[in-house]
Amino acid sequence: MGELETMEGASCAAAKAAALRVLRVPELAGKVFLEGGLVPWVLGGRESGRLHGDIDFSVRLEDMSVVRAWLAREGRYDRDLDSRRMPCNADGEEYGAHARINGVLASFCPFFLRDGALVQRNAEQTAFAGYDALLEAVIPGLAEVDFVEMRELPDGGRAGFATLEVCRAAKAASNRPKDLADIAELDRLGCDEERMGRVARAFAAMEVACTTHGE
Repeated sequence: MGELETMEGASCAAAKAAALRVLRVPELAGKVFLEGGLVPWVLGGRESGRLHGDIDFSVRLEDMSVVRAWLAREGRYDRDLDSRRMPCNADGEEYGAHARINGVLASFCPFFLRDGALVQRNAEQTAFAGYDALLEAVIPGLAEVDFVEMRELPDGGRAGFATLEVCRAAKAASNRPKDLADIAELDRLGCDEERMGRVARAFAAMEVACTTHGE
């Protein structure tokens, strides 16, 4: 555990550095998209002033094999943090993988379209959450173009991100005090009003289910 990381999380600077380590990998460009509370701070180049517990990435379902191959080559793949190998995942279905990037926990969460809805999966594991569970969020009417996109970084490079509108809708839905600064920074960067309306309607209809869990 690095000096900038504690049991509660990593400093904003450490978390951003770890996220950019992934986003700047050429073979992952356009396949891995940063989401969550780090997005406005990476894009805006400013500091959140709080700890970040982990880093979240969205990955198209078909690109998870590319992510695993990169993690393996980097010596970062941990089979115990692979959702397909969880004891409660009897069918070995794809719910993503977790890894330590520069000492910071990173989640690679697959998404895909099904029956007009965007579906995103994730896994909680005993190693970091204290329990095993496979989760699936179904967001009706959310198009991929409103979910993820390529954006310019402060240094001029380009990388994949969840849209600002999706980040804001997710933060508003979670309704936690620690998210207020993230929401303010998202508003400072500027959300598209028309897209925000579409995303807000989709998130209002979102359903999250635990498909299976450990004993």
